[in-house]
Amino acid sequence: MFKGTNKRTVMSKIKNLSTSALALSLTLSVLSAPACAEEDIMQLAHDSARMAGSATYCKADEELVDEYIGKMEGKIAALAKDDYQKVLASVEFKNIYTAMSAKEPEGGCLAFLPRFEKAVKDER
Repeated sequence: MFKGTNKRTVMSKIKNLSTSALALSLTLSVLSAPACAEEDIMQLAHDSARMAGSATYCKADEELVDEYIGKMEGKIAALAKDDYQKVLASVEFKNIYTAMSAKEPEGGCLAFLPRFEKAVKDER
């Protein structure tokens, strides 16, 4: 034992240290969770906007494009933790959608359209 301490004091300090470590661990996990969720929602907005924009460029069936956009906007709204995150992801979606609507997707439209139709079916 340490000089001038008894067993009860040492055990109390160990317990307090363990509690502090647990509290720190929980705090760090809570603080890091929104960042991961925000990255996920932004990635969803980006990827789905690329898909929808490329479909628009390739003149895919308008009803399919509208269905896909509606599903993705709903998914983004459902995943958003607050209005700020929802607006941010929506702006990302609109910006990427606009950019991708103006250029041919990689591999060309013939290769892209079946992938888009599958993506729409997967979201049903």
